[in-house]
Amino acid sequence: MSSSNEIMYCLIFDTNALFQAYEKKADFTTFSFNSTFENVIDMINQLDIYNQVTVAIPSVVWSEMEKQIIEKHNELLSTYKSTISKKRFPEYSIQENPDIDYPEYIKNKIAEYKKEISVGLNEVIEIPIASSNRFESIINRAFGKLPPFEGKDKKSDKGFKDALLWESILEFSLTHCNLKIIYYSKDNVFGESLLKEFAENVSDSSLSICKNESEVKVQLEAWAKEIDKYSYQPIEEFDENQEILDWLKSGDFLAQIIDRNFDLVEKGRLITSTTAHLISIDNIESLSSNENAIEYYIEVALQFIYELKDGGKTKDTINVGIDVKMLDDAYSVEDAYRTDEDETESES
Repeated sequence: MSSSNEIMYCLIFDTNALFQAYEKKADFTTFSFNSTFENVIDMINQLDIYNQVTVAIPSVVWSEMEKQIIEKHNELLSTYKSTISKKRFPEYSIQENPDIDYPEYIKNKIAEYKKEISVGLNEVIEIPIASSNRFESIINRAFGKLPPFEGKDKKSDKGFKDALLWESILEFSLTHCNLKIIYYSKDNVFGESLLKEFAENVSDSSLSICKNESEVKVQLEAWAKEIDKYSYQPIEEFDENQEILDWLKSGDFLAQIIDRNFDLVEKGRLITSTTAHLISIDNIESLSSNENAIEYYIEVALQFIYELKDGGKTKDTINVGIDVKMLDDAYSVEDAYRTDEDETESES
């Protein structure tokens, strides 16, 4: 931590930047963040600013991720039991361990992971849940439907966890001096109005909200130049996934997204044409591979632009999870689905 008159650089993660796609990689025997966390840590270390940058995971995020993995475990376990009850193979035997209390089991695994990421070059802290001093502010947000209480159809209950997280960040900022914060969140409710609120309430600190790894990279490089412009070296651009990155930026990928029926594209008599644009690539995970094929799970942000009969346009920006198969050097979108049903951003 920095002293009272030194700048403290802090990178704070939201749940949606760290969440695992358990449907595609259902390992419930352990707990970890997705590859985004390691990618960002690698950026910090490559820039040689690990002594200056503190990584923060709010308590709200830890609690939300614990709830998510337990719910997904219960859902997929029920499906799994239903499947195996109808099938028998002489080569395999399946044994149940009824003595395992999964919520307690995964709580211990999360505690182990907390210790694991706290050891090493990088300082990783936990931002506590906002105290009772922030309760009135949360109530005012809820009744006034103020950001981040802006869920689907403006339902105030959707935004409670977002509001609790935001109030935690505000309280943390008000109890520390000279902060420079990157808040990594894919949630569209964290926008200009909250940046303005932060600036009005926390006079000696600054906040940047980043929605993908590319934006985080730009901000971290700016910090590195600020910390020591003479030893600054930009992050190397080499990427082992360069081939699939090139394909994701191609017309073929966007054509598959529009042409195939993944329920991502709005349909209607008033829409004359639709174009898709890749906004960002946030996570690439190789799920399986053999000599014939490789399967990937990828998270992207897409923007769809709809041309209307009256000459107008509407835009819809969404976060999407994509299942991709590479077979015979050709990429195919096997499935694509929204990962932010309550967080979509529409413009007209």
